[in-house]
Amino acid sequence: MMNVIRRLHNGVLGAVVGFVLVGVHPAPASELGQAAAEQVSQDIYDEFLDLWLYTHVGDDRGYGPEHDLARDNIAFLFESYGLDVTLEPFSYSSSTYYNVVGTMLGTVYPDQVYIVGAHFDSVSNPGADDNGSGCGLVLEAARILTQYPSDYTIRFIAFDREEQGLIGSSAYVDAHSSDDILGMISADMVAYDPDTNHARIYSSTSSQPLMFALGAAIDEYGDGLTWEDSGYIGASNHAPFDSAGFLAVLLIEGEVWSNPFYHTPQDSYEQPGNLNFPYAVKMVRSVVGFLVDHAGVQVAAMFLELPDGVPWRLDPLEPTSITVRIADGAESYVPGSGLIHYRFDGGTWLSDPVTPLGGDLYEAILPGADCDATPEFYFSAEGDGGSTIYNPENAPSEVYTAVVATLTMHLEDDFEADQGWTVENIDLSTGAWERGIPAGDGERGDPTSDFDASGQCYLTENAPGNSDVDGGPTRLISPTLNLSGTSDPVLRYARWFSCDDDLAPAQDFLEVEVSDDGGASWNLIESVAGMGGWVERTIHLADYVSPTDQVRVRFSAMDNPNNSVTEAAIDAIQLYDLSCDTSNPGDYDEDGDVDLNDYAEFHACLSGPWQSDGFITPSQDCLDVFDFDVDADVDLEDFGAFQEVFTGE
Repeated sequence: MMNVIRRLHNGVLGAVVGFVLVGVHPAPASELGQAAAEQVSQDIYDEFLDLWLYTHVGDDRGYGPEHDLARDNIAFLFESYGLDVTLEPFSYSSSTYYNVVGTMLGTVYPDQVYIVGAHFDSVSNPGADDNGSGCGLVLEAARILTQYPSDYTIRFIAFDREEQGLIGSSAYVDAHSSDDILGMISADMVAYDPDTNHARIYSSTSSQPLMFALGAAIDEYGDGLTWEDSGYIGASNHAPFDSAGFLAVLLIEGEVWSNPFYHTPQDSYEQPGNLNFPYAVKMVRSVVGFLVDHAGVQVAAMFLELPDGVPWRLDPLEPTSITVRIADGAESYVPGSGLIHYRFDGGTWLSDPVTPLGGDLYEAILPGADCDATPEFYFSAEGDGGSTIYNPENAPSEVYTAVVATLTMHLEDDFEADQGWTVENIDLSTGAWERGIPAGDGERGDPTSDFDASGQCYLTENAPGNSDVDGGPTRLISPTLNLSGTSDPVLRYARWFSCDDDLAPAQDFLEVEVSDDGGASWNLIESVAGMGGWVERTIHLADYVSPTDQVRVRFSAMDNPNNSVTEAAIDAIQLYDLSCDTSNPGDYDEDGDVDLNDYAEFHACLSGPWQSDGFITPSQDCLDVFDFDVDADVDLEDFGAFQEVFTGE
């Protein structure tokens, strides 16, 4: 919170009669708001301040090195929650700074926006309470609410340079003056409390509808927290919004004016008496409940998730373990009700219960299937309020499917090490392919991170600023791959391509090609135009080339003629073959094991020599199952191998 002389403009205290809540849509407290508030975690909030926001003794988020580190951590966490993250620049004192903006787009009213924000800069101290505590509130609210869709857009913002006079928030308001902002809550110093259990809301008269709505949320979701209308103060990031005509309030700790650590080096994570985490959790609960009720966040009855993902491939005949997460939402899980439902080849649906693994994790077992089977499966669980939830959400109309096959990997490259890729440049001025951790700033269409989070990828001239492709092409070419004998070689890769010239005929493309003769000739797989963003592709190479021992893949980018900003990146290369053989030597009756029935059949097949004068030639089934040495007969030389299978030794 910026320095301020404590001269407050009196607002209207107490109840206000006759207000129409323009912008803040009236919403009664709800079970959904309570369910979301219950998910606020003191441990996770603590971790934000301890591990992510640089609030320890000696840290300096004012102009010290921790300032940028904290900003980048906030952006990373926003991205990890699935928010659309932008670093919005502004100038101050001949330098460029950034507000970190994470947007959760509304599904019904995407152009109408609620904002919860906090400043991440400090007065050249650790700033644990001022304002690591507010940033922790914004991060925890984002972590919880991004699990669900919302009717209205919610923006989570970490403002910079608040302490120098609300510079970052003023720049944001100037840039977004035409936005339809329904309400803005500034969370500034929300963790200091010497057991008063009390909060303040500062509001102008025009923003009092928002103040009373937030106060009602504190009453409902604050777990005993009390609050007061403290009039108006212009010393935090709500003020520029209020001045621009938007409803905006400041939520702050009740004892802010008696806080002995305010704007001192003692405002640290370690300082005894500085951070009251149970109190801060109540502040977070209040804001989370408010946003659920007013932004129309559709909190689920329960969570039914697959934390390790959905298996796209199953080993032939092998049962597959799938981890399921079942967690309480608005309702509590009914123990024992979790099921995996499955069928093969469109048959009757069967179901098995999931097995507890501890906590909210469970194991589901999908039975083994033959190569020619088409497995379909989905999951369900019941809540104590009578709801049944499904994954996928629309099951059984929508279900998961998987391929039954054995996978043989021929190339797997996350570009953390050199596996023999080469770069070829033709008439190129700048922008050659390079392997490294993305160093761009995203301002000119270049990626700021790799696709698979391993760290490195290949990208065109790995540098910020004006480093795009000029001229070219620049070509990234794989090592030679031996795919001879493969049945269905599959190429998977993630690509990024950005070009601001989308008009033919001068339009530039990222071209993906494959060769089966070591690069003497090339066949086009795809020619990509676009404006950035990682896209994963899966290509069956046999549709384009013969699977020889001379297969190569290349990615080409160019800006020719040189009239555009062109950036490209490639990551997460896989080249594998899918095949399937479920034959089981010795299992004549195909019941999945080798037993006495198969032993009897072996003896029935054992005869010879196979001549035309009365001896019976073994059937093809006999040769398929019992000809272990593949010499076109079944004889005593096969008996030893059969005994090993029969006894399992």
